[in-house]
Amino acid sequence: MGIDGIHKPGGTPPNLEPGGTPGADREFKANLETAPTPAAPAAASSALQRLDAGDISVDEYLDLQVNEAVAHLAGKLPSNQLEFVRESLREQLTEDPVLVELVRRTTLNAGSSGAGSAR
Repeated sequence: MGIDGIHKPGGTPPNLEPGGTPGADREFKANLETAPTPAAPAAASSALQRLDAGDISVDEYLDLQVNEAVAHLAGKLPSNQLEFVRESLREQLTEDPVLVELVRRTTLNAGSSGAGSAR
């Protein structure tokens, strides 16, 4: 069963011409070419820089990252729940194989300059 002549014997082929305002395609392409490029990733986080410098270990780096990740919850959750979230996240960083690999990749380059050892 076809719709609007599609896949019907003897039906007229659908109109595949671009619609819209004349020049819209040209205008769209021009906007793509002049669109601002996304900002370059921010410089490495200060915690990663500290890890790279050897000032902190990988465990300390992960603790700092977890604290940063849950900081927006401070004052919104009771302290026992906030601590549970913090501990759960930290546990996931050491047990989830995907996260363990991400941590390894993130800290690998930092560890090469004498920083704390990766797990």
